[in-house]
Amino acid sequence: MPVTPATDFVFRHDRDNDTPATFAVIGEKDSKPVFSVVVPSAKPQGYSVEVRWNILQPVRKGDVMLARFAARAIEARQESGEAAVGFYFQRATAPFDKCIALNVSVAPDWSVFSIPFTATHDYSPGEAAVYLSFGSLVQTVEITGIDVLNFQDRARLDQLPVTRFTYAGREAGAAWREQALQRIEQIRTAPINIRVTDASGRPVPNAKVDARLVQREFRFGSEVDSEFIQEQSPDADRYRALVKELFDTVTIGNGLKWRPWQNAQRRANALAALDWLNEQGLRVRGHTLVWPGWKFTINALTNHPDRANQIAPMVEAHIREMTSLTRGKIICWDVVNEPVHETDYFEYVPREIMARWFQLVREVDPNAELVINEYGMLNGSGSTTMIARYLELIRFLQERGAKIDAIGVQGHVGAQPRAPTAVLSDLDLLAVEKLPIEITEFDVNTKDEELQGDYTRDFLIACYSHPAMRGFVMWGFYEPKHWKPLAAMYRKDWSEKPNLKAWRDLVLNEWTTRLDTETSDEGRVTARGHKGRYTLNVTSNGQTKSTEFTLKDGGADVEVKFE
Repeated sequence: MPVTPATDFVFRHDRDNDTPATFAVIGEKDSKPVFSVVVPSAKPQGYSVEVRWNILQPVRKGDVMLARFAARAIEARQESGEAAVGFYFQRATAPFDKCIALNVSVAPDWSVFSIPFTATHDYSPGEAAVYLSFGSLVQTVEITGIDVLNFQDRARLDQLPVTRFTYAGREAGAAWREQALQRIEQIRTAPINIRVTDASGRPVPNAKVDARLVQREFRFGSEVDSEFIQEQSPDADRYRALVKELFDTVTIGNGLKWRPWQNAQRRANALAALDWLNEQGLRVRGHTLVWPGWKFTINALTNHPDRANQIAPMVEAHIREMTSLTRGKIICWDVVNEPVHETDYFEYVPREIMARWFQLVREVDPNAELVINEYGMLNGSGSTTMIARYLELIRFLQERGAKIDAIGVQGHVGAQPRAPTAVLSDLDLLAVEKLPIEITEFDVNTKDEELQGDYTRDFLIACYSHPAMRGFVMWGFYEPKHWKPLAAMYRKDWSEKPNLKAWRDLVLNEWTTRLDTETSDEGRVTARGHKGRYTLNVTSNGQTKSTEFTLKDGGADVEVKFE
């Protein structure tokens, strides 16, 4: 690397009509310069904003090398809060022969990236260069400690360090996890008391009792693809079967958004999928009525010459149409999506107009719960700042008449997960509003499937253990129909990943109550179960009595009488 990397770099950005990107030294960390890159508008290619340092030493084909740098995301315009940085080691001039090119996700906290590689070309002094690219996102990133080591033939690639992410509290027997599991037993379960008698009121001993939790009080769900639900194919058949097997709540990911809703066929598919989901007894979340960014808005409004006067009537007409056609089929609506980040509308209309949108949904569908949805929390040290901004907006809207029933928090996680203890602390901050909290969109986007599985397990445990939480929705489960294919629970060939095992082990087994027992001499069964709606079958002397009961906070006392 150059002796003075703080000055011996070349910064390039494609110029357009937007505010230009910047790259500058802003200080030092461990006696090394800290660079800040600010990208105010995303580019079609990441390398449209890039910096390079020319390599001063010769490099020979076959040399074993190690690149290192530290980075953190100050701001990044994507749900995980992670910045996107490209790393390249290549020739500095055409034909730009590359030894390595990869993209890394940079978390909000400082992380060190160690990247081993083998040189695939010969380079004379000054011919090779290290490149970092930043243009794919609106983001602000800090970089330091950039270094390249050449071991030539004195080391093997597998001897060099490589960045593998983990998180505090991952280890077996972690204290936070043991405490969380104890809380789950206390707050998510309640006593079940079943008493079986004959026609004279005498206890019936040894009666067979079969009780099953058929719908949990807590909502465990996934995003689903309404187009795929309507498809006739073996893969679609399996997809539909797994939706019913794995989840009790679903969110139609795209079919109910404003843009696809304008397409007659996609609208028909969404409505047909909604009917099918209701027929299966699944609870359906509506996503989303208003997403106040132009890129999510229909062209008729985005391109209208009089936006300021058209936003209110066009948005209201859409809300009325959507909620009227889906009334009674949706348990809750994400009324406004990402209003802290997506603020295009509010350059033309005051942000208190959102309160009117909540009121309008209540007028049209009074039984649907009203949720506000946002990202940038639970996944970085900057979470507390984002939570404060989010709560300020919620209070602002409540003061203006918005009846918000729950706080929606997206849980998109990148390569560097946040410690579960920090997630619990963030949930405590959100809980001060005394509103239920839902994880509306969860996934872990990483190639490290073991890390992905472990963090899915621990994030589930943390959330289910928090008393303010009422729901948890995975943002998809099948790779070909997932917005982040690496984050899916099933690969394209339907092979299962560790994050699916975590879901099965917890949601479908440990947190699902099944009683298969017999009454005592006193005709009783006493147990604890996870709260929700149960079916109960009691059999004695060849006769079976069937009923249902709901297990709530105070428990359930169930009487079964044989005539």
